[in-house]
Amino acid sequence: MLNDYKKIFTGQALKNEFLSGLSYMIPVIIMSGFCTAIGRIIGKTDVKGTIGFYLLNAGNGGFAIMIAVLAAGIGYSIAGKSAIAPGLLGGYLSTQVNASFIGGIIAGIIAGMVVIFFNNLKLPKNVKSIVPLAVIPLVGGIIEVLVINFVIGPPLAAFTALAVKFFMNMSTGSKFLLGFILGGMTGFDMGGPVNKISFAIVTAFAASGTWGPAAGKNVAAMAPPLGIALSVLVFSPSKYSKADRENAKAAILMSLCQVTEGALPFAFEDPLRVVPAVVLGSGIADGLILSWGVTIPLLSGGIFTFPVASNPILYIGALLIGACITGIVLSILKPKVKKEEKKEEKVHDLDIDINIG
Repeated sequence: MLNDYKKIFTGQALKNEFLSGLSYMIPVIIMSGFCTAIGRIIGKTDVKGTIGFYLLNAGNGGFAIMIAVLAAGIGYSIAGKSAIAPGLLGGYLSTQVNASFIGGIIAGIIAGMVVIFFNNLKLPKNVKSIVPLAVIPLVGGIIEVLVINFVIGPPLAAFTALAVKFFMNMSTGSKFLLGFILGGMTGFDMGGPVNKISFAIVTAFAASGTWGPAAGKNVAAMAPPLGIALSVLVFSPSKYSKADRENAKAAILMSLCQVTEGALPFAFEDPLRVVPAVVLGSGIADGLILSWGVTIPLLSGGIFTFPVASNPILYIGALLIGACITGIVLSILKPKVKKEEKKEEKVHDLDIDINIG
């Protein structure tokens, strides 16, 4: 059993458990974000019985359970489905006592450890069959209640409050630097582990009621595919192939849907030029949002987030500035397409025309 516990806390295992839990939580955040955004766009969210009212309630409900889903996902990745129930309870309690994101991670690990403990006990078969259904939820639930409320909850709540207070009192330059780092992380691997760490930090702020980092993260996520599309279609189209131009059109749509992965085809093809350009553009876009004080009560939602931003003009402005910086830098770094490649492309087009005719 000790070996099983040791495996949980190895660096790679902790990373996998965290990313697994995050992968369960992100769809909940996206769903909640769309419900909230559409509800606010429809309006009358304070009138009971209207579609806007129910959509906003659904969105708020989704945000309220997101850390519980994270904890359950972490517990599941450690010890299987028996850890889901105590993980859900521990994650929910973490939200209630303001232990935030870190509390949810610890709750998930506790749930996994409880299940491992009972799985390693030598019990009679007729007793062992009821362990996942009754014993683990009972014991795991009690442990989660005690640990979250009396051990980790109070210090984590104090730490979260301190972090939020520190952020609120930061100077404009410091906020820009923080936003640049978070935005750069968002754009660095375009949906990969570094991106998700930035997402986790932003989620922790959002869970504490601070929504500036969420606005910065949204524009930092939308800027990469839009910036690359600008480079391909506007700033330096002669440096790209016909296939690149087709991918760029799709990248615009993916930017509007806040799918950062729309930049991946270009990053895979030319990472040494694309990644620095994307990091710079996303970092500046995020930094501008935080230094301007723009907020948005959503962690995702793409084009649907524009109407609910505290200042839609600055919000869109930061996105366009970040995208333009990515596009211009990439256009400068990108070499010209070789004549042979252009010739091949031309011959290819000619072949297609003949076949159609």
